[in-house]
Amino acid sequence: MFKLIAHISDYSITSLIYEAAATVIYRAYSKANGHSVVIKLLKAEYPSIKEIAQLKHEYEIIQNLNIAGVIKAHELISYDNGYNNGLALVLEDFGGETLKYQISTTGIELKKFLNIANQITETLGELHTHHIIHKDLKPENILYNPNTEKIKLIDFSIASLLSKESPEISSLNLLEGTLAYMSPEQTGRINRTLDYRTDFYSLGVSFYEMLTGQLPFHNAQDSMELVHCHIAKIPVAPHEINPNVPLGISAIAMKLLRKTAEDRYQSAYGLKADLEQTTIQLQTKGSIDLFSLGQQDFSHQFQIAQKLYGREVEVATLMSAFDKVSLGSSEVVLVGGYSGIGKSSLVNEVHKPIVRQRGYFIGGKFDQLKRDIPYASLIQAFRELMRQLLAESQARVEIWKNKLLRALGINGQVIIDVIPEVELIIGQQAPVPQLGVAESQNRFNRVFKQFIHAFTAAEHPLVLFLDDLQWADAASVNLVENLMTDPESQYLLLIGAYRDNEVSPTHPLMLMLETIQAFGATVEELLLKPLAAPHITQLVTDTFNCESSQAVPLADLLFQKTQGNPFFLTQLLKVVHQDNLLTFDYRSGFWKWDLNKIQEQAITDNVVDLMVNKIQRLSEPTQQVLQLAACVGNRFNLEILAVVNEKSPSATAVDLWEALRAGLILPLSDTYKIPQLLNQSELATYCDTAVQVDYKFLHDRVQQAAYSLIPTDQQKQVHLKIGKLLLHNTEKAQLEEHLFDIVNHLNAGSSLIVEPAERYELAELNLKAGQRAKSSSAFVTALKLLKTGMSYLPENSWQDNYLLTLTLYLQVGEAKFLNGKYEKALLIFEQTFSKVKTTLDMCRVNEYRIMCYRMENDLNSAYKIGLNTLELLGLEFTAYPDDAYLLEKLNHTKKVIGDRTTFSLAELPPMQDEEKLMAQRILKEVWPIAYFLGSKALHITSMNITQLSVQYGNSPISVFGYMLYSFNLVFQYGEVDSGYEFGELSLRLHEILRTKELEANILNMWGGLICHYKDHISQGKPYLLKGFNSGLETGSYQWSGYCSVNFLWQCLFGNESLEKTAEVAEDFIPSLRKIDKNMLNYHLLAMEAIANLTKPAEKIDELVGTWADERQVLKFALASSDMLSAFVVYIYKLALCNWYGESTKAVEYAENAEKFVGGARGIFINPVFYFHQSIALAGAYAEADTATQAIYLHKLNTNLEKFQQWAIHCPTNYQHKFLLIQAEIARIYQQDYQAMELYDLAIASAAENGYLQNEALANELAFRFYLAKDRKNFAKVYFKEARYRYLKWEATGKVRQLDEQYSQLFRDPVGEVNGRSTATKQIRDISEAKTQTLDLSTAIKASQALSSEMELNRLLEKMMTIAIENAGAQMGYLLVKRENQWVIEAEGSIDRDQVTVRSSSLFQVKHKLPVLLINYVERTKENLVLDDASHTERFVSDNYIVANQPKSVLCLPFAHQGKLTGVLYLENNLTTGVFTAERLEVLNLLTSQVSISIENARLYTNLHIYSQELEISETQAREKAKQLEHTLDELKLTQSQMVQSEKMSSLGQLVAGIAHEINNPVSFIYGNLTYVNNYVKDLMSVVQIYQQQNQNLPPKVQNEIDAVDLDFLMEDLPKLLASMKVGTDRIRQIVLSLRNFSRLDEAEVKAVNIHEGIDSTLMILQNRLKPQPDHPGIQVIQEYGNLPPVECYPGQLNQVFMNLLANAIDSLEEFNEHRTYADIARQPSIITIRTTVEGDVAVIRIADNGSGISENVRSQLFTPFFTTKAVGKGTGLGLSISYQIVTKKHRGRLECVSVLGQGAEFIVSIPLQARLEPRSI
Repeated sequence: MFKLIAHISDYSITSLIYEAAATVIYRAYSKANGHSVVIKLLKAEYPSIKEIAQLKHEYEIIQNLNIAGVIKAHELISYDNGYNNGLALVLEDFGGETLKYQISTTGIELKKFLNIANQITETLGELHTHHIIHKDLKPENILYNPNTEKIKLIDFSIASLLSKESPEISSLNLLEGTLAYMSPEQTGRINRTLDYRTDFYSLGVSFYEMLTGQLPFHNAQDSMELVHCHIAKIPVAPHEINPNVPLGISAIAMKLLRKTAEDRYQSAYGLKADLEQTTIQLQTKGSIDLFSLGQQDFSHQFQIAQKLYGREVEVATLMSAFDKVSLGSSEVVLVGGYSGIGKSSLVNEVHKPIVRQRGYFIGGKFDQLKRDIPYASLIQAFRELMRQLLAESQARVEIWKNKLLRALGINGQVIIDVIPEVELIIGQQAPVPQLGVAESQNRFNRVFKQFIHAFTAAEHPLVLFLDDLQWADAASVNLVENLMTDPESQYLLLIGAYRDNEVSPTHPLMLMLETIQAFGATVEELLLKPLAAPHITQLVTDTFNCESSQAVPLADLLFQKTQGNPFFLTQLLKVVHQDNLLTFDYRSGFWKWDLNKIQEQAITDNVVDLMVNKIQRLSEPTQQVLQLAACVGNRFNLEILAVVNEKSPSATAVDLWEALRAGLILPLSDTYKIPQLLNQSELATYCDTAVQVDYKFLHDRVQQAAYSLIPTDQQKQVHLKIGKLLLHNTEKAQLEEHLFDIVNHLNAGSSLIVEPAERYELAELNLKAGQRAKSSSAFVTALKLLKTGMSYLPENSWQDNYLLTLTLYLQVGEAKFLNGKYEKALLIFEQTFSKVKTTLDMCRVNEYRIMCYRMENDLNSAYKIGLNTLELLGLEFTAYPDDAYLLEKLNHTKKVIGDRTTFSLAELPPMQDEEKLMAQRILKEVWPIAYFLGSKALHITSMNITQLSVQYGNSPISVFGYMLYSFNLVFQYGEVDSGYEFGELSLRLHEILRTKELEANILNMWGGLICHYKDHISQGKPYLLKGFNSGLETGSYQWSGYCSVNFLWQCLFGNESLEKTAEVAEDFIPSLRKIDKNMLNYHLLAMEAIANLTKPAEKIDELVGTWADERQVLKFALASSDMLSAFVVYIYKLALCNWYGESTKAVEYAENAEKFVGGARGIFINPVFYFHQSIALAGAYAEADTATQAIYLHKLNTNLEKFQQWAIHCPTNYQHKFLLIQAEIARIYQQDYQAMELYDLAIASAAENGYLQNEALANELAFRFYLAKDRKNFAKVYFKEARYRYLKWEATGKVRQLDEQYSQLFRDPVGEVNGRSTATKQIRDISEAKTQTLDLSTAIKASQALSSEMELNRLLEKMMTIAIENAGAQMGYLLVKRENQWVIEAEGSIDRDQVTVRSSSLFQVKHKLPVLLINYVERTKENLVLDDASHTERFVSDNYIVANQPKSVLCLPFAHQGKLTGVLYLENNLTTGVFTAERLEVLNLLTSQVSISIENARLYTNLHIYSQELEISETQAREKAKQLEHTLDELKLTQSQMVQSEKMSSLGQLVAGIAHEINNPVSFIYGNLTYVNNYVKDLMSVVQIYQQQNQNLPPKVQNEIDAVDLDFLMEDLPKLLASMKVGTDRIRQIVLSLRNFSRLDEAEVKAVNIHEGIDSTLMILQNRLKPQPDHPGIQVIQEYGNLPPVECYPGQLNQVFMNLLANAIDSLEEFNEHRTYADIARQPSIITIRTTVEGDVAVIRIADNGSGISENVRSQLFTPFFTTKAVGKGTGLGLSISYQIVTKKHRGRLECVSVLGQGAEFIVSIPLQARLEPRSI
């Protein structure tokens, strides 16, 4: 039973026929006459106005038609559907069913097809004769009565009465019709208008479906692909799918499916003739042959051919540009030419590839009458795009919402303000922070670019078409320039069309083009020429389907009249046809014309006059409304037009209908039908909101013609009337949207306004429009509007309307400022200042004056006005205060703060006093001026802002003020801790007040000027990066620039390599090019400095090259009193000279830099300067005269005091600098012992904190020190270290200088090693150094990775990968012995990035390996390392080596249980000497693990195979499986224990070996030192006696004594020997600890000192205990009791201590992950070790104060393989093995005591005397 949704009084519904998405169709009978009818109803309770209009439209079209093949309409009736919205269309009951039903059920055989096809064709012909286009022809809309075999067309709801339509690109969801049957032109995706021939394409699809049972493009995956198929793909012919389809019928269907309308049938009668021919053939011959189609296909409808003629090259260029954009580029194509030349038609050709790429095409047009509306064209384009998106599915809209929100961030409202439709997608957005004018402009440009970039992607490129750029407003031009010079722009094709005859070389468009090209953007310029005579001949031929000989005379006449202008040409043809001078001869089937008659007509040569003539043929109401529409714009809205037409929208739509039919205006959507179908009352009934109906003029020339019909003397009056009507009829909520239009019209008629009240009103409207333009960064438009508004003010306006006048003057001045007219702005502000009445207004004016002077770089004038303004506000301010004055101010500030805690200031109430708020604003402006002028008054500004905040409450500027005060305390007064607190207060208040607009300022101050005085520079960098990005978001570009350059300096002079620093600079440079020239220069100069350090440079201190020119920077800096820029140049040069050892020059640059150091207060390079100044002074000291030396020493000691204070608060950044300056001073004072110690301490501190370049410099200075003392062996050590550190810093130019300067001094006496060149040796040096960094933990992690794998293939993959990576090999092979034959088990290569596991005999692949080497290793069982295998005599005869010439080769045997089990072969062909001893040690450490793991993996595999092969009973199988599982578990555990044992044994062997190798020479040195000391004492005694006995020494002896400085030598030599003894003692202690720890392989029980084992373990772990840059060290408290020697396995017990202590460290590190440095410093990490004797048991307690262990975890601690660590960080065996060692091996106890949150304690209890289990083998 069907559901009845309506009751209609005159009809009884009997059955449901069909239910669609929006409609439902019933069969019913009339109660009046009993006739059966069909009723079509709307399903919705509240149908849309569009649905209602379509139903009414359908009735209007078919009610008067008397066509047999069209369903007849009886009536359209209203009924009560319960919601007063019912509308029903009553149709005849034809008794048929849809053709779709016939196709799907019985199918359509050939005769039936021909019958149906003939009827449909005939019906279409009649419809087209009535100028009706169906637009939705498909089998569902064709009824077929099987009894009568007749058809009827139904559903005319979207049919068109216009001869042509121009579908706009829109969402596929908005398209009218059914996509599967839609013609290419109806999709709106090709450059063609839609006419009656669209129905032929739909008919072709229907024929195709009838013949084959399927649609032509049934495989299309989605709507866009289907559109692309319609446009570009040829379907498979019907006869190829269904062989029963005759070729002739198939050909007819394919002709109907042609892509261009001109290639289809041109008339229904031509089609019908061909169908009749097929019918005759079938009837007479029983078959249908192929024949020539369309012989009688002549169209009487006048249709000008729509092809593009003579534009092939231009189309190809356009397509090429889009292809490049589709690959990720950003392109600009400018199309120039006269009006009507075909620019838009050419551009629209890009639609096809857009569909292919699923891109978006949007367009906007600038209007000659709206040139002052900012961004009009861009807004028009993107509003249309928003409408497309809104029509997509909810899921797609949600995707776009997320995408846009990500792109816009917090600035969504910026876009909503100009494109309100965006809010419908992303929802309401928070208001954006109020910014300064420049920042607002920057923000707008950046946000709009981000908005556009959201639509540009590989999956959907964007084409943006801007038409009539010659009328573009300045703001749009600037935005386009910013967009196209943005390096981030991708997948964007910007096409601009302009009239080249209306732009001069100085036109903003041409200037923009030059800028874009200079930036390097790709710009294609296409200049369209008029059509040539042959092109017009072709057009005439195609239009009239005639011979070219017949077309030439008419074409020549058209060319003569139009000069080849395409628009003029087509319009002229239409006029000639309209005048019946072009007629269709039905008898001959050809078009005819009489040239003489055409020439006799007074046809104008001017296209505008022609269009005027066309318009004047229309009715008077239509002419009037077109004139008004021309005033409104090229595009106009019916609602607005109705207002100015002073009629209802329905009446206005009726007035427009004639122009629509004439094609002079075009509808932009199908909604144009609604107001023509529904009157105002109906609209009010069915629709709550106004219907959006938009039109556009066919062409600019039509608009121009319509406008010209308004008499010139009446144009102002018309505009004034339009403006007033719009003003008074626009609701307040919509006034903002239409403000520019209203103001433009009123301004156009302003000369007719004389009443003062009206002029004031107009001034205020211009003010609002100007402010709106300014807020959108349309500054040129804003200035014009504001000046216009100011011109309406009468002379006495300052008295009569003070507030409006003041606001306009201020806004005009600001607009001039924003347009770069600073002098003119200052004149306005000075005029204003003389008129203002209040102090606050004076301050507002002065605020602008300060900005103007700053932008003119007149800092002194800006400073003076700032101080005067503060005086107006009652603030005492000294321009250049001394230190005493500053101290007084500081004390006063502290007094104002009183006993409040710092963080309590965040709770102060908001500041309300407007004068105090203004004072803070002025102080904020004064601070940077004072900073750059080098005045200490900058500290007063911070103190004043702080005082005002404390006294009157917090404001947004308070946030910045507290940060400034923090800087003041830290930098000026060294009160680092309290200053740091104020910085933290600022950050906290910033989060509370959400001062996003100040974020870049605040984070720059914090990360760049404050943090580095307390925290390692790595802590401040994240703030600087965040500040940089925040500044870009908010438009605070200047502060973004500061953040970037502070980040750069902390890299260059901090803890990054030169390569990394260069990458940082290159990342920042593109953004800085548009942000700040100075900040850009600092980066470019840094790149020059880096180049001088990394590449050969003639003058190492000259910053002139590819990136920058220091001379220009200095010139500008000195001319503009820019202290920071000058300082930056000189500090770069100073540092370069220090690094290259040119101290004299360095001092010179230091003196210059010192003059400008005031411009670099607080930033990181301020201390860097004093450091490098000190290095320069110390270096130049020896060459200076006595007076200069005294000056140098004074400066050195002054700087030392600075660094002493800085190092106290932040040793991580400044301790090494302090120590190095101390070392240099000690050197000068010849305090050699102290200098030696200080150099070493400085080197260690720099290394510990990552200052690689300073570590290198310190080593170099130590090297020079020892070299000067002629201690070459010591010097050589430091030289090598310096050289290596410079290499690691990547200062290859500096390394080259060292090599050249000291090549003779440190030449290797043996010569080149193994024949390797110096360059190769450098590579080897770096390689070896890096290899040394692979410590024992790396080897252990690799070992764990191997031991955890039981599956053989995966094990081999891991092993090969680890071996290749750790050894630095290119490829490797693992060979194993199987059945007495070598087999390649696995091979790997970094080129293939994979490991292949397979078994191949060596004989089979001997071409891959050197067999002689394998044999040698097998027999000798020794490691084989060849630096250059192809030049090693022993193996030069090997076939593989002869063929492949390998370089570095390593061949490593490994054994299991004393038996050789495999060989590892590794090779590197990039360079020689890759495989070093260090790499070999690591690989040796892994070999025992490899052997064990392979054997166990094989055993595991065999067991697995064995278990699968067993065929036993179910019970036996389960039992066997349990046994196997148990065996496997035991195997895993045993393997893990063996692995651990082998691992620790290997580790012990390695450590013992190292200790042994070091111990022998150290013992030799230590033992001989005593004798050396005695001998030296004896020698010195002899020398003293000799001197006493011989007062008059021979001159030669005396000269030698003076030369060697005997007194110093005798004084220093004992000290030197003493220091050597201290050093060797320390080495012996370390060796002792290593040897103690290395007892791991001792098999016997021994009585040992447990404390020594613990101490040696702590020594091994020392690197993990000491402080790091991101956290303090871990404290170890040792509370040792009086333990006697304990009988134990010492090595195994040491392993227990290692596990417990390492776990404690892991626990503390994990606990500290979420704690700050300061938190850890306040509550330090502690490990406590206590030992006691309890009875006959030794008790060792190891406790930490970490996070503790939960009961659940504690209960499983000693379970094998249980771990809480991340994958790859723990095996779960450490505590399990420790437990077995303590409990089983030593008969003791191991337990854990812990409370979650309070740390953990492990207690080891073992008997003092052995009760040990025998050691297992």
